[in-house]
Amino acid sequence: MAALSVVSAVPLNHSVLSRRATCSADVLSCSSSGIDSCCLPSMGLLLLVQQWYDGLGPSNEFTMHGLWPDTCTGGQGPSTGCDAKRIYDNVETRLQNYPGAPSGFLDQMNTYWSSYKGDNNAFWAHEWSKHGTCVSNLAPTCTSNYVQDQDVYSYFSKALALRSQYNLYQALAAAGINPGSNPNVADMHSAITKAFGVDAQINCDSGVLSEIWLFFHVKNSDQYVPTAPLSKGSCSGSISYPVKGGSVTPPSSTTTKATTTATTTKPATTTAKPTTTSPSGSIPTGKQTGSCSASGATVCVSPGVSNQYSKCNQGTWVLNQCKTGLVCYSDINTTTHCA
Repeated sequence: MAALSVVSAVPLNHSVLSRRATCSADVLSCSSSGIDSCCLPSMGLLLLVQQWYDGLGPSNEFTMHGLWPDTCTGGQGPSTGCDAKRIYDNVETRLQNYPGAPSGFLDQMNTYWSSYKGDNNAFWAHEWSKHGTCVSNLAPTCTSNYVQDQDVYSYFSKALALRSQYNLYQALAAAGINPGSNPNVADMHSAITKAFGVDAQINCDSGVLSEIWLFFHVKNSDQYVPTAPLSKGSCSGSISYPVKGGSVTPPSSTTTKATTTATTTKPATTTAKPTTTSPSGSIPTGKQTGSCSASGATVCVSPGVSNQYSKCNQGTWVLNQCKTGLVCYSDINTTTHCA
């Protein structure tokens, strides 16, 4: 397991989760009743849901669907979330403006938590509003010296750190299970159990691998302890583990370095407003997919209309968005600006 663990490039800042003095140490969520909801999540069974979806993320990484708090018996939370006052539709902006977020955090989000619908902000807003607000010990009232949106950042940061630590691609590859094969799902269960000490729920869509769920209890406010799944999942027998488009990410030992490179190589920008002579014609447009070679290059999805643009990040095109109210405009072949 140690050999497969990855030190996250975006670790959770533990100071944002100021545990109350009354919290007992080393007590697992769901292990007893009457635990302060600011000490441990009241919905104490948490699911780390990773997906295998062509076109999302690097070709050798699972990407995030969500971090879902469930009741101790596996019941889901309210479909509208747990705190109406913290339902947000601008999560990207909140993460971008949060002072505690490390450089490159949004690049990590766009790489490993992207939406198949092409709107990452809407995806993140849904996951936060429905699931993040139900992680009770992240509530602002549970934290001393609360800073605006540190609950939002803490949720996404922890989820990315867990995705990195419980690297499903590496766990399967260590057992000789790689994309482009048709493994027996029993062998996949064995590989995951060997890597992490517990099994997972493996789900398929018409016999094709779609998602893998890892289950956790929590102790000491934010230490996630893996536990057995409630179900083996919907896959059975031999399944398809298809090749996924995208480039191969660097080895885990260079994760931090790769993040730094991706965030310091920024495309040229300009504050000039677009004019009627804005480039057109041969300038590429549309959502770019697959691999790319010019790190930091950007291409507007629809210049002058959409606020979305594709950015070359670590050899893979990743969909991004301009800030709210701005639209993407092309400057030259692979350089854009938002205005």
